[in-house]
Amino acid sequence: MAATEKVNILMVDDQPAKLLSYEVILAELGENLIKAASGKEALEHLLKTDIAVVLMDVSMPDLDGFELADLIRQHPRFQRTAIIFISAVYLTDVDRLRGYERGAVDYISVPVIPELLRAKVSIFAELHRKAHQLETLNRELEERVAERTEELERRAETLQQVNSELARKNQELDAIVRTAPDFIFSRQADGARDYTSDRFYEYTGASSGSANGFGWLDFVYPEDRERSMAQWTRCVETGDNYESEYRLRGRDGHYRWFRARAVPIRDSEGKIVKWYGTCSDIHDSKLLERSIRDNAIELERIVDDRTAALRHLSGRLITMQDDERRRIARELHDGLGQELAAAKMMMEGILRKNSVQPPKQAAVEASETIDRAIQQVRSLSHLLHPPLLDEVGLLSALQWYLDGLTKRSGIQTSLDVQPSAFPRLAPELETAIFRIIQEALTNVYRHSGAQKAWVTLTQGEDHVAVMIRDDGKGIEDPIAQLRPGSLGIGLGGMSQRAKEFGAELRLTNTNPGTLVELVVPSRSSKDLCLSLATGWCRR
Repeated sequence: MAATEKVNILMVDDQPAKLLSYEVILAELGENLIKAASGKEALEHLLKTDIAVVLMDVSMPDLDGFELADLIRQHPRFQRTAIIFISAVYLTDVDRLRGYERGAVDYISVPVIPELLRAKVSIFAELHRKAHQLETLNRELEERVAERTEELERRAETLQQVNSELARKNQELDAIVRTAPDFIFSRQADGARDYTSDRFYEYTGASSGSANGFGWLDFVYPEDRERSMAQWTRCVETGDNYESEYRLRGRDGHYRWFRARAVPIRDSEGKIVKWYGTCSDIHDSKLLERSIRDNAIELERIVDDRTAALRHLSGRLITMQDDERRRIARELHDGLGQELAAAKMMMEGILRKNSVQPPKQAAVEASETIDRAIQQVRSLSHLLHPPLLDEVGLLSALQWYLDGLTKRSGIQTSLDVQPSAFPRLAPELETAIFRIIQEALTNVYRHSGAQKAWVTLTQGEDHVAVMIRDDGKGIEDPIAQLRPGSLGIGLGGMSQRAKEFGAELRLTNTNPGTLVELVVPSRSSKDLCLSLATGWCRR
């Protein structure tokens, strides 16, 4: 209730004239004046409205003032409502005593002095207003106290949770420090160590606390000591993060590489107050880096060697291509060209009327010449790439090639296949096998002086094996050992084809003759298309 808020004043009297006079007297107070003509009506107002002062006549019909006062005081809500009796009949001290016993705050006799009545009612109205304000303040204070108490309880609970979390974090941090493989350390603002974890002392065998200050430098490799200290001094002066690699001596006297890192902790003004860091064992990774670096150098050397070898092989290949072109050109000129020229002359003779040779005989000879030319074209084409290799398979192409070689060179050849039902292989593998055998037999024809040659093709569980052997004069040791610079373009091509399938070419003098061997393991027992071997199968 505000200080200017009006209060309710209840006036009870069975005489309207008196009620009107009371209303006139109290109007100057500026309060809400409520009139009741009987005790029953007064009770109704009391139950509906907050009444500050009850001004009532003692002598009323049905329910007099004393009885009304008793009823009012029986209700808990009206225990402190101010009651003023006014009476023109009951004026004795006993009557006044009865009024005060029923909770009256005053007992006024008639005639009423307006100023006195107004002053008394004003005091009790103001007391009621102040009481309401005090109750409001007490209620607000209680609410604030409750809110503050609740807030303090929440803060206390939060603080307890924070303390519990902090204790748990401290336990976790302590466990990490104790179990971490790295050395954990802290330094003062000037760079001197004030803490080093037990892991450092376990590694070095030093006594606890001996690494504090700058004692840790005693375990640094002498050649790394000055550099690591200079790096640390620079970071202390500049405030930059610290990182350095150096070797530390272990309890066994051996040194291992470590990488130390540290970061500064600053206060609100940016001033460094502490350093925290770790020291990690990087010895194995250091050795690995060195090994990788050495391997990279070796790999570069191998690449350079291989590049030089490939350049040499490429040059030899170009030379071989030129030789092959000359050979093909010679075959076309000396064989096919001559046959076609002869056929042309025969046809021109037929056309001449004065030819001494009968036309029919000349036509037959021309036809035979053309047949031989066609046969030469077929042979040359088959030698370049046998169509049987694509259409029928490796075995048929090999048998055709061996038969042709025997007819052309007189060298007796034989083909042995195990098992007899040899399967088809991948086209790339069949082509590689055919070319290796073709090149090997070409070398036999050109260089060995052999009378016989044997080719063996064998299928194993996880490989395919091929052997080429002859009874010629054999080969020189540098060639048998595949020394660089001693191989011709043919053997170089055979070796390169073998390497494409993961194999290694081997040459052996058999006295008499030469044995060519190659073993290419397959990736699995079912993968027959990725293995190639020439020679006896050796696991």
